[in-house]
Amino acid sequence: MPLIPGTWRGFRKLHFRVMSDAVLTLIGILAGVASAGFVALTVVGVVLLSRRARRGGAGALSGRTQAGAELLRADDALRDARDDLEFARAQFGDDATRDFAARVASAERELRRAFELHQRLDEPDAATEARRREWTREVAAIASRSRRTLDEERQRFIARRDEEAGAAALADELERRLGELRDELPVARKRVASLRAAYAPALVEAIAENPDRADDELESVAQQLESTRATVASSRVTAVVDALRDARGTLGRAASLLAAIEQRRTELAAADAGLETLRGEIEEDLRAARTVRDAPPDPDSGDAVGRAIAALESALAAARETTGARRDPVAALDALVDASAALDVSVAAARNQQQRLEGARGALAGALLSARTQIAAARELIGSRRSGGSARTRLAEAERQLLLAENEADPVEALDAARRAQTHARDADALARYRG
Repeated sequence: MPLIPGTWRGFRKLHFRVMSDAVLTLIGILAGVASAGFVALTVVGVVLLSRRARRGGAGALSGRTQAGAELLRADDALRDARDDLEFARAQFGDDATRDFAARVASAERELRRAFELHQRLDEPDAATEARRREWTREVAAIASRSRRTLDEERQRFIARRDEEAGAAALADELERRLGELRDELPVARKRVASLRAAYAPALVEAIAENPDRADDELESVAQQLESTRATVASSRVTAVVDALRDARGTLGRAASLLAAIEQRRTELAAADAGLETLRGEIEEDLRAARTVRDAPPDPDSGDAVGRAIAALESALAAARETTGARRDPVAALDALVDASAALDVSVAAARNQQQRLEGARGALAGALLSARTQIAAARELIGSRRSGGSARTRLAEAERQLLLAENEADPVEALDAARRAQTHARDADALARYRG
């Protein structure tokens, strides 16, 4: 039941829990469960917790209360872990429980540190309030980490005991799976032979030896199971749990080797299908690209599209040759995808240029008309006011740009020149008015 900080009932419950733990700890001392030094520190920590419980709730910090409760739970977990460790040693031996013992020893050291820090929290003028909060967080972190580690180790041995209980059933299951995989071997060999005849060696070499490797793994499993049958049938199950686990792992590797053959066969079949689909799409792209090439917006764009068409046609011709034995559809796909992407880029650039030219042609007539009108107006203003050299210089440049625009074949360049003529004409007009 959770404590209620700040209430008498809550602290009575904490006091009862603390005193109960103190009694259990003293019993542990009499029984010789733990070392004298660590138990003494534990008792000190418990007494300090009881002193805090008796003080009343007005000044208690909820963080310290939670840290103390977490520390008590971790100490309980440590006592339980010690009992489980002794049981596991008797059942599995010292070698199998070496990691468990190391984690118990580590938890003892960690909790000793946590109790020392918890003691400092109740020493008057021991540190600043910020330092106390830091210690409180460290106590809670140590306790939580230790309890989690010990629980994980205990669960590991619980799972191992479950494996022992099902060792005979596991051995039967491994025997059945061994038979299934042995039946798959002839099929796998035929698949590899078929792939070798149909595709380039580089596409098959990764799984070419898988049947032989799987056969070796299965033979190893058969030997492992043969050596464990007599032991599984007897009461000495512990000795074969690791061997059965290893056999299960070896069977898994053999199954993966055989599955990789089918996976490669599926991938190459997908590459064949993808290649065929891409060929049809590319024919459509080529027809559209030839239209752009034959009526390009400008010579450079036409040349770029022509080169891209030639490269894609070459890749397509090479791909048509990959339909027989020892073909490489993956490489053909890569080449077609690259050439198709290059064609897309060149056609898109040509179409953008076409749109740009069409837009320029549409705007050019208006720009020329505007430039001529503004030049005429500026010329008349300059003549009537006999403006100075700056205005006349701008007017002369405007007339020059207009002449360029009227004679430029490229509509984009012509439009730019017409706009420059407009700008210079406006400048000439402004200078004429200012000088006047």
